[in-house]
Amino acid sequence: MTAPMARDKGTGTVVATKTPKGADRWRVAVTMADGRRVWRTAKTPREAERIRRQLVEARELDLDPTRQTLAAFLRSWIAGLRDARHQRVRPRTLDSYASVVENHVIPTLGSLKLAAVTPRRVQAWIDADQSAPGTVILHAAVLRRALNIAVRQRLLPYNPALHVELPRARDAARPLTLDEIRRLLEATKEDRLHALWRLAIVTGLREGELLGLGWDDLDGPMLTVSGQLQRLDGRWVRTSPKAARRLTRIALDGGTVAVLEAHRRKMAAERTPDWTYHGLMFPTTIGRPFHPTDLRRQFAAALKAAGIAPHRFHDLRHASAHILNDLGVPSDVRKARLGHTTDAMAAHYAGASEAQDRIAADRLGEAISG
Repeated sequence: MTAPMARDKGTGTVVATKTPKGADRWRVAVTMADGRRVWRTAKTPREAERIRRQLVEARELDLDPTRQTLAAFLRSWIAGLRDARHQRVRPRTLDSYASVVENHVIPTLGSLKLAAVTPRRVQAWIDADQSAPGTVILHAAVLRRALNIAVRQRLLPYNPALHVELPRARDAARPLTLDEIRRLLEATKEDRLHALWRLAIVTGLREGELLGLGWDDLDGPMLTVSGQLQRLDGRWVRTSPKAARRLTRIALDGGTVAVLEAHRRKMAAERTPDWTYHGLMFPTTIGRPFHPTDLRRQFAAALKAAGIAPHRFHDLRHASAHILNDLGVPSDVRKARLGHTTDAMAAHYAGASEAQDRIAADRLGEAISG
């Protein structure tokens, strides 16, 4: 172990050390407001400096909130979410929060004292944001959520991000029509991912939920939705669904079950000893999980082959909701099938039982088969 790096008194220390296997590590130590000496470990000097700064900022927040900058509070909020023993937000969502905080909020508002963040200043920040309207709304939502915590902790008397005007977001949804759905399925009958396009339309599952499906999730005409696959820090992780589903087992029509069984045989025939097998329903040609970018590229090619204008992959989910609505499927059945938890979300996408869901699945299967 080497001597700690020299720093001003009270700003913590960073000590270079090594693991038992000889790898370089850095240990960070900061004395907190209550006298505790908090230690953290980092793999790089840059990471160690970031951790030291966050610990000092967190300590200052405890000592005197009136002296805290918005940047210090936001970084402390992100660090608290990361360190929480029980996860409060999904990892990918947390990364999104951190990106918004570091790249969009702090550069403009970060130097303000927390108490000096006013609706007027937040409004000016929103009005100067050059992002698309929907992205601006997302940036404002992250700041609003963070400042709600400041209000709960009695650091602010009210949330200044609540008293602002937001741009009107354009609805990006362009669901495929029933005719386009039929053309897509007909044109991709022999394609490797034909079963995926059909399952996306029949179930309305999100991209991550579809990519996370395994063959163990298929039980005859029933599909279990228990999680989703996400790329995080260069590795694949399985997380909980985006929203808690009241209906975790989704009914499939006979045509879709037959397509999936044919797909299962095709995947089994493809498998080689070189495959990295994960048991996934929709793997790449070497057995690995599909990266969303690659999946969207394949979807774009499928649309082109069918002579259909470009669409987002998520538009298949919207199409599923619209077709169910046109078929007269009740709102609560649509909501449960799509995994929505509020009537407002069900309306946006256009106490259900499995029996009702079975009827909806059969009707949808008949409709897309022409």
